[in-house]
Amino acid sequence: MTADYDRGLPHGGSTRTADDLADVWREVLRVPVPGTDADFFALGGDSFQAIQLATLITQRFGVTATADLAFDVPGIGEQARWIEARAPRVEPAAPTGADEPALSTQQEDFLIWMTEPEVPRDIGSIAVATRITDAFDTALFERALAAVVRRHEALRTVCRREGGRHAVSMATDLPPDVVEVEASGDTPTEREADAVRLAAAERQVLSDVTSDPLVRALVIRIGPDDQVLVLSVHHFAFDGWSMGVVLREVALEYSALRTGRPSPLRPLETTYTQYCRWSRTQWPLHQPYWDRMLAGAPRALEPFPGRRVTDRYSWRAHWFEVPAATAQRLRHAARARGASAYMGVMTCWSTVLTEWTGLTDLVLMSPAPGRTAPEHNGVVGCLVQSLLLRLDLSGAPGYEELLGRVRATVLGANAHQLHAYQDARLRVPYPSRIHYESWSEPPNVPGLVSAPFPIPRFQQNLVWHVPPGERDLTSPWLIVEEQPDGSMRAAVVYNGFGFDPAVPAALAEEFDRHVDRFATALRTA
Repeated sequence: MTADYDRGLPHGGSTRTADDLADVWREVLRVPVPGTDADFFALGGDSFQAIQLATLITQRFGVTATADLAFDVPGIGEQARWIEARAPRVEPAAPTGADEPALSTQQEDFLIWMTEPEVPRDIGSIAVATRITDAFDTALFERALAAVVRRHEALRTVCRREGGRHAVSMATDLPPDVVEVEASGDTPTEREADAVRLAAAERQVLSDVTSDPLVRALVIRIGPDDQVLVLSVHHFAFDGWSMGVVLREVALEYSALRTGRPSPLRPLETTYTQYCRWSRTQWPLHQPYWDRMLAGAPRALEPFPGRRVTDRYSWRAHWFEVPAATAQRLRHAARARGASAYMGVMTCWSTVLTEWTGLTDLVLMSPAPGRTAPEHNGVVGCLVQSLLLRLDLSGAPGYEELLGRVRATVLGANAHQLHAYQDARLRVPYPSRIHYESWSEPPNVPGLVSAPFPIPRFQQNLVWHVPPGERDLTSPWLIVEEQPDGSMRAAVVYNGFGFDPAVPAALAEEFDRHVDRFATALRTA
């Protein structure tokens, strides 16, 4: 059940409350707030920022707010009146504690997951590639990158195997591995093609978390003031959000070194260890929610027509595109009902899964940033929270009714996202998944003329084995990436050992069909 934010709002509201709330909005959205009729989502807010907004409102105004507030009352004036109508209740401040090593729930789960089968599994790395058409000094870049590694303890994680288990500690220094190579070819076109090949090969390099540096960079020289930077960090200590932080900070350090100025980076508001120690205090508070939601949940989407028997997994993906016009219709239809585009996409994907399998009790895993307060935004590490979203599709709900169910499930899970996922995964080891990505800008190196450079998203040479005596029950899952032109780049990801390519292709076609029908049905409803 979601909170009812649209009742009991007094007329008026003090200017002080609205002004203070505008400061909170600016802190979360990083944009000017034009006035009391401003709309949270019209200014670029999303469901993750709605969580941060709720956290700050709770801290600053002494009222208990959840992410529902931004969806149900998106206007700043209405929110100010809502705050004033509630009696204050101050939440306790997050404890700090000593800087002893601590792990996130995702890392705790990785430690279990890596050693479950007889053949240890490798999580792989998170990587980005940018083409820098500017003067670039690799030696200075290496110094800048090393400074950022020293700054963030998660990048100095040491994971050693001891007696069949992993022991984790933080090294004082763990220099990154930086290599520079020359692209071959007699012409610029040939050298660029070779750079594509070298970058793709670098993406497939597997690092051993027990022996190799976690941070690796390859600089591919194409020509004068023309090079490609491929930056990779092992996923055990890193998430996708952290890549943006690292790129920004490395650029600032690089600029300071090049000009002889001191580092402009200020001390961290919160260290990774402090974040992990605090987040672990939240686990028992949220555990009753997950116990209730996952009671009796299915372990997998089984049976799944088209699945072959196998004990191995390897990434494969069927890519396709949702045109901008169709994607925009979906966004408008969802927003008109107080939901996000992500919720609309999940409504369509869950409908596809139910029609394909005949199952009505579905569990989908979807990642959340785990950054529930603005001071978490600058933390580098593996903060990502995996949320198991249990959806009820019984009774053949229409799109609008199902969107309401999805909305309630997503908001409830996000409000309780800080939990012990390593325990929850044991209950549902084989959910389908959905990853929705809406980055505001493509990867680049601030301060240098740079643009994204293509590399494979997945490390297709990763092969994972299941525990002894089991078979892989992983179901195809969905990735949706928002594009600058309004379209959606999407993929149905599947186990190359377990499915013929025709299965994900058919699922993609069904998803396309449901997106169009969803947008049409809700537009006319």
